Amino acid sequence: MLPLLGLKVIERIILTAKETGISEFVIVTGYEGKSIRDLLKSGEKYGVSITYVENKNWEKANGISTLRAKQFFNKHFVLLMSDHIFSVDSLRRIQRLKLKADESALAVDKNLSSVNDASDTTKVVVKNNRVVSLNKNLVDYNAFDTGMFVCSPYVFKALERSTKNNKNSLSDGMRVLVKEEKLRAFDIRNNFWADCDTYSDLKFAEKGLIKSLTKPADGIVSKVLNRNVSGLITRKFLINTPITPNAITVFTLLLALVTAWLLAKGVYPWIFIGGLLIQFVSIIDGCDGEIARLKFLKNKWGAFFDAVIDKYVDTAIIAGMAYGYWTTTQNIIILPVSLFVVLTLILDGYMPNKYKVLTNKKLRWMRIPLKRDMRLLILALGAITNQVLFSLLILLLLLNYMVVARLVSVKSLLADSTGK
Repeated sequence: MLPLLGLKVIERIILTAKETGISEFVIVTGYEGKSIRDLLKSGEKYGVSITYVENKNWEKANGISTLRAKQFFNKHFVLLMSDHIFSVDSLRRIQRLKLKADESALAVDKNLSSVNDASDTTKVVVKNNRVVSLNKNLVDYNAFDTGMFVCSPYVFKALERSTKNNKNSLSDGMRVLVKEEKLRAFDIRNNFWADCDTYSDLKFAEKGLIKSLTKPADGIVSKVLNRNVSGLITRKFLINTPITPNAITVFTLLLALVTAWLLAKGVYPWIFIGGLLIQFVSIIDGCDGEIARLKFLKNKWGAFFDAVIDKYVDTAIIAGMAYGYWTTTQNIIILPVSLFVVLTLILDGYMPNKYKVLTNKKLRWMRIPLKRDMRLLILALGAITNQVLFSLLILLLLLNYMVVARLVSVKSLLADSTGK
């Protein structure tokens, strides 16, 4: 029930699971169960359905709670801990395992430096993709138990056998499966997860979630600089407010217009401040996506709206730089240069989309790391150093190199596909 980056821990678990296609949940409650039911209710506000089962013997270990849900399952199901956060990718991939009717699978992490408190984490020995031992007190081990399972209904028989001997934990039941060689191991491959038992664990989880916001598509400037700053802004100032991703997108546009106005003055200190603001716009531009991912507010409209606003932002900044340079130097060459920079920026988005329309495939060609974060950095440095024309010429050269290289690449790809 503790907050973690704008959501309660259990809300984050439910919404992460929902992203993998899970829509039906059985939640076993015990201590303070009413507060959990009052928060989650039927699950309708999350777009899922929730059924509650009460465990009156909640003082005992968690295997008892698992057994209380037996009546709801007659085929394989996902079993999650209500205080373990995890990545969408991990849960999505473990659900794809082909298990036998009586087999279960445990998601393990073979990165032994991945946890906040190893002493309180269940250790696992994995051999040939099977769990051969699990216990918190293992000295020799090669993985951690992440608390994510795909279980066969047979797991309830294993738990019934272990609880009859007063071994009431879920791990006790899993050890029955281990003896029968019915517990598979699934490596999450360094995907982030965290067990949120303590305030220290929550801080660890918070940092891990922020770090996981870096996307494979991020450019080098975003990975090295922008994400570090935008993540801090998101975590410290935005995540616990009602500010929406689209509101941040609109703010970015307004900030870009102010930046363009300062750049249009064409002289120090305004152009210097404008240059700093260009980089700040680039940083803030990442916050809307971070809020959307952390609060599960992603949608296609937001992505489309953000992409459109990005074009307005880029055009406003270039126009401000060009006007400021022209008014102070009267060098008319800045006008066609800036115009063609805007044109090639349009082509940068148009060419991959047109290729996808023609072939239904993505155009993956990219020889130089000239993504939007790098382009804005070039413009920012040009304004800060008062080398506006030079920075726009560099940008024009690089963008047109990409256009020509893409044309050559697409011609080759389409010729290969048609044989002509």
